[in-house]
Amino acid sequence: MAVWGWLCVFVLLGAVSAQGPEKRKTGNVCNVDIECPDNAFCRQSSYCVCKDGFVYAAVNSTHKGCLKEARNGEECVQHIQCHSTMGVHSECTNGACACAPTAHLETDRCYETAVIGERCVVDQNCYLGAPVTERQAFCVRGFCTCQLQFSPRDNGTRCVRDAALGEECEDELQCAGAGLECRGTCRCRDSWVAYKDINACFESAKALDDPCQYDVQCDALAGVAEAPSPGAALCLGGTCACAYDARAAGNPPRCWRRKRPGQECDRDEECVSEEDEPGYCLSGRCTCKTCSPDAKDFGGATAISSPATVAAILCAIAIFAR
Repeated sequence: MAVWGWLCVFVLLGAVSAQGPEKRKTGNVCNVDIECPDNAFCRQSSYCVCKDGFVYAAVNSTHKGCLKEARNGEECVQHIQCHSTMGVHSECTNGACACAPTAHLETDRCYETAVIGERCVVDQNCYLGAPVTERQAFCVRGFCTCQLQFSPRDNGTRCVRDAALGEECEDELQCAGAGLECRGTCRCRDSWVAYKDINACFESAKALDDPCQYDVQCDALAGVAEAPSPGAALCLGGTCACAYDARAAGNPPRCWRRKRPGQECDRDEECVSEEDEPGYCLSGRCTCKTCSPDAKDFGGATAISSPATVAAILCAIAIFAR
C-alpha cells in the first residue's frame, strides 16, 4: 500500500512539472533547430519546443506555431498567450489581453472576483473596487472577510473602518462601542454619557444607589438640568451616592452641594444650616427659619460684601421666623 502511495506522488509531481514545457512543445520531430517552426528549437535532437516567452497555439484555422506570450493590454491572437502571464482568468478580447468579466487585475495577474461573504482561494480574490494603499479584505477560511476593525457595506463591495466616539460616521453600524449612535459623528445615545479618559459611553444612573463604574455615570444626579451641582454625585463603592460635602434633597432625590446661610444659591435644595436644618434660597442667598444671624452662619465678612445685603437677609430671616 505504501509503495502505491509513493508511486501516486511521483506521478502527480511529474504531471505538475510537465505542465510548463508541455504548453511549449510543438509535437514536431527534429534533429536540429532548423527543422522546427519559428521561435522554436530542437530539444535533445528529438522534438521541437517553443523558446522561452512563447507558447504553442493555433495561429489560424490551418496553422499552428509559437506565439509570443502577452501581458495585459498587449496584442494577442489566442487566449493561451494571455494565460501564460496573467493566469486562466484572462482572455484575448478585441486583439488584446485583458481579465475576464468575472475577474480583476492585481499585480499583473487576473484573479476571479469575490466580494465580502463569497468563497475565495487567495486574498487577491477579495476585490472591493478601486485599489487602496492598505488591503481591507482577506480570504479567511475560504470566505472573503473585512479586516479587523472594518465592517462590510453595499452588499459586500466595501469595507468601512469602525469609528470611535467623536469620529465621523455614515451609519450607526460604523460606530463601534456600546451606547453609540451616528449623528454625523459617533456620539453617546440619550441616557448615556461619555467618559473621555477611555473614549467610551456608559449608561447614566437614573437614581441614587444605582450601580456605576465611573463618577461620570452619576453626573445626572448632581442637581437638575437647569441648575446643576457639579461634583455633588459620585460613584462610591460601585453605586451612585452624594459626595461628602453634598446632601440628598428633592423628589426624586438629587445630590446638592451644601450651601450655608448667606452663601449664594440657585435652589432651595442647596441651602442647609450648620445644624443641617433645611433652608431656603431667597434673592440668591441661603437662609433658614431659625438661623442665627452671626458671622459663622453667614460665612464671615467675606461672604457678604455690603451692609445692605446683610440687612436684606436679616429682614428675610425675621419674616420666615414669624
